[in-house]
Amino acid sequence: MSASTVARADGTYCGHEVLGEIENRYIAMGGSSGKLGCPRTGELTNPDGVGRRTQFENGTIYWSPRSGAWPVWGEIGEYWCADGCEAGSMGYPTSYERNVGSEIQQSFQCTVIHWQRASGSANKMWRDPNTCG
Repeated sequence: MSASTVARADGTYCGHEVLGEIENRYIAMGGSSGKLGCPRTGELTNPDGVGRRTQFENGTIYWSPRSGAWPVWGEIGEYWCADGCEAGSMGYPTSYERNVGSEIQQSFQCTVIHWQRASGSANKMWRDPNTCG
């Protein structure tokens, strides 16, 4: 099942098609004038053969039937992909980044990633224990 099967209206942005729930999330985030910027790819199939993704100038929106469509970018995205992105032990993203006290958190199917500015230009990152076993 492709993200496009859930589509209400598929559109072309900056020369690339953005489909289904990925497009819905992209529009909700401001489209090409939002944080993600213009798409750099059309819809790509993830290595698991189930999920999809579209890569943008400033991040990627990942979709799966169990998690929906959520953006990943920056240091949280790098930390997540160091573990294998969606194929790693954390699973797909399930939320936006959110500010919680002095840190930024993002939920994934099996954990939460935490980012916190340490002193100077150093940053601290960690994740909760894996809840998927």
